Amino acid sequence: MPPTGSSRTGAPRRPLIRWDVALSGSALALAGILVALGVFGAVFLVAFLDHCPSRTCSSSQLFVSVGCSLVVAVAAGIAGLAMTVLRVVERRISWPFAVATLVVVAAAIAAGAADYPTTIG
Repeated sequence: MPPTGSSRTGAPRRPLIRWDVALSGSALALAGILVALGVFGAVFLVAFLDHCPSRTCSSSQLFVSVGCSLVVAVAAGIAGLAMTVLRVVERRISWPFAVATLVVVAAAIAAGAADYPTTIG
């Protein structure tokens, strides 16, 4: 007769580290807010680009630089969220991954914002 029930051993699971979950959630929420603000700002900056003189401005370079920074920010946010949730489920320390996600997202958004003035001349 096949065994019934869980295939896990009877070892008790470690408790959740509440401060770690709170810190990780806060860092990931800030990263999400940064991504949302970056997308919102990029849409408005690109949509209201009225005048782009051909000598000093490259609209295609503008789309690439702003778009690439947003893609990197979103990809880093998704990867960091997945890694942090996995660490929380495994009951391991997860805040360094969440904070690293926040830093990478902020750096990507800042790089796109810093490159905007140089591409429009």
